[in-house]
Amino acid sequence: MLKKFVRSLLCLLIAVHCIGSAACAVSDDITGHWSEPYFRSLNAHGIINPNGRGQYTPTTAISRAEFMRYINRAFGFTEEADISKYKDVPKDQWYYQSVRIAVKYGYISGLSKTQMAPEKDITREQAITILGRLCKIDTESVKSDRLKFSDRSKIASWSAPYIKWGLDNGYIAGYSNNTFQPQRSVTRAEAAKILYFFTGTILNQEGGSYNSTSLNRDTKNVTVSTPSSLTGITVPGNLYLSEGLNQQAVTLDHVTVKGRLIVAGGNVQLNNVQAGDLYIQSPFTGREIKVTSAGMSSIAQVRAASTAHLIQTNLQPGAQGFQKISVTGDKNTPVTLNGRFADVTLTGKNRLITAPGAYIQSLTVKGASAIEGSGTIQNAVFASSGAVSSIEPATYSFHKGVSATIKGAKVSTDRTQANHTLTPGTLQMSAVGEAVFSIKSDDKAAVRSVMLAERMLQSGTDYLYDAVTGSIRLLAPAFQGLPNGAHTLQVIMSTGVNPTAVIHFTGGSEIPTPGNNVNNRVQDDLGQNLQFSVTPGHIANRDVMVGLDIGHEVVVQAVLIDDVQLAMPGQYNIIGSQIVLKRDALLALSQGKRGGMTITILLSNGKTLSAPISLI
Repeated sequence: MLKKFVRSLLCLLIAVHCIGSAACAVSDDITGHWSEPYFRSLNAHGIINPNGRGQYTPTTAISRAEFMRYINRAFGFTEEADISKYKDVPKDQWYYQSVRIAVKYGYISGLSKTQMAPEKDITREQAITILGRLCKIDTESVKSDRLKFSDRSKIASWSAPYIKWGLDNGYIAGYSNNTFQPQRSVTRAEAAKILYFFTGTILNQEGGSYNSTSLNRDTKNVTVSTPSSLTGITVPGNLYLSEGLNQQAVTLDHVTVKGRLIVAGGNVQLNNVQAGDLYIQSPFTGREIKVTSAGMSSIAQVRAASTAHLIQTNLQPGAQGFQKISVTGDKNTPVTLNGRFADVTLTGKNRLITAPGAYIQSLTVKGASAIEGSGTIQNAVFASSGAVSSIEPATYSFHKGVSATIKGAKVSTDRTQANHTLTPGTLQMSAVGEAVFSIKSDDKAAVRSVMLAERMLQSGTDYLYDAVTGSIRLLAPAFQGLPNGAHTLQVIMSTGVNPTAVIHFTGGSEIPTPGNNVNNRVQDDLGQNLQFSVTPGHIANRDVMVGLDIGHEVVVQAVLIDDVQLAMPGQYNIIGSQIVLKRDALLALSQGKRGGMTITILLSNGKTLSAPISLI
C-alpha cells in the first residue's frame, strides 16, 4: 500500500514538473506569423514589447490604452496633461500616464466628456483617425456617403475623411465582401502593421546622423522624434518631424520629400531641400516652430496652422525658397516672417508679424487678420473686411464692399501707385563705384535705413542721404563683395511704405564665406554698463554710446528699446563702431519706467545682442 502511494506521488510530481516546464517554454508566438516583421521592427525601437512570457499575442484585440502607449513611444511623446475630468482613468492603473500623454498631444478624445474607456478595444475607425490627426490631413473634404463600402452608413462622420486617407495610402483596407466594418476591434498584429507602414523608417537616436542607407526598403515614410541630421536622402512618402521634438534642432541637407513634409515640432534648418508641401502644426498654443530655408531649397506650398517663424536666408541664385505661404491659424498662434517672400495668404483671423527687413511681394487677406511688425509689403489684396494692419502696403486693392484699417485709418479705396518711389527703378553697374537714387514722395516721410541685397547698409559708410534733395548716394563700400546678378535696393521709410529698385551688377565677386572671414565676428553679448538719467544736469543725462565689436561683413539691421524699434537717424545713429542712442529719444522711451530698459541689436548674421540700460 505504501509503495502504491509513493508511486502515485512520484507520478504527480513528474506531471507537475512537466506542466511547469511547458509553461516556462512558452515564448515567441510570432515566428512564421504574417505580422512577425512588423513586431520585430517595432520591438527594436522599443515601441511594442512582448509580455512577461515573451509573447506578443498577435490575434488578441488591442485596447485604446495600449494603442495610446504605442503611439506615445513611436513619436517620442512625453509631456502630460491633466485628465481629472475622465472618471474612468484611475491613478493607480498602468495606463494612467499613457492617457495623460495622449490627451496632451491632442490626438485622442474620450467617448464622452467624462469617459475615456481606456480598457475598451480600439476600433478600426478610431485607430485610423488617430493616425490621420497626426498626419494633419484635411478633414472637410470627405463625407461618409462618398465611401464605396456597403456598410458606409455605419461609418461615423468624424472618421470618414481619415478612412479615405488611410485607404488611399494603404494603411488600412476594406474586406472582400465590400465592407469596412468600422466598429470592428483591431488586433495587435493589425496595429503593428498599421504603425509600421505609417511611421516607416523611425529615426529616434539622440543626435543621430542619417543618410540614404538608413531607410527601410519596404516603407515610404520617415519619422524623426529626436534632434538629428539627415543628409542626401530622398523620402518616397511623408517626412514627419514629430511633436516630440519640442523645439530641438533638426537639420535637413540635400533632402527631397516626395510626399508631405510635416513639421509638428523642432527648430528646423532646410539646406538644399526640395518638397512640394510643407505643413506646420503643433498641438501646443504659443510654442513656436522655427523653419529656416537656405541654399537651393524650394518648397512649393507652405501651410502654417500654428505658431511659427519662417526664415529665408542665404538662398542661392535660382532657389525659390518658400514659394507660397498660407497662414491658417488664429490670432493666438502668430506666424513671423523674416526674409523675402513672394506670395503670402491669410485665410482667417490670423496674426502675421513681419520681422525688421522682411519683404512680402504679394499679400492676400481673406479674413479679419492682424498684420504687425516693421517689414515691407509691396502689394496687398483685401478680400474680406476686418483686417487691421500696422504696415501700409506700397499698393493695395479691395474686393467690393471690403474695408481694412491701415495704420489706424479705415480704408476702402484702392491705391494702385506707391506713395514713395525710387528713380531710376533699374540700374546697370559693371564695376564697384557710386550710384545715386532719387526718392519721390507724396507725403512727409523720413528715411530710416537702406538695404541692398538683404544687407542693411550703414549710414555714412555705405550711403549718404540728403533730406533736402531727397537723394540717396550709394558709396563704393556698399558694393564690396556683391556677386554678379540682380539685387534689390530697398529704402526703409518712416511711413512703412518702402520703395525698391533693382541693380543689375556685373562687376562683382562672390561674398566671402563667413567661416573664411576673420573679420566676420561679433561678441556674444554687449557686456557694457549702460546708464541714462532723466534728470537735467545729471552726468548721465546725455546720448548713450554703445560699442560694437563686429567685423565689416556684419551690419546692424535694427535697434530696439524694450521691443520698440528705433528710427535712424532721428532716434539713433551709427558712427564707426558705435551706436549713438539719442538723448531725446531715451527721454521719451523712459517715461513711466523704473529701474531700467533693455537695448536689443539685430545683426545681419542672425545674432541678437542685448544689454540693460540702468535708469539713474
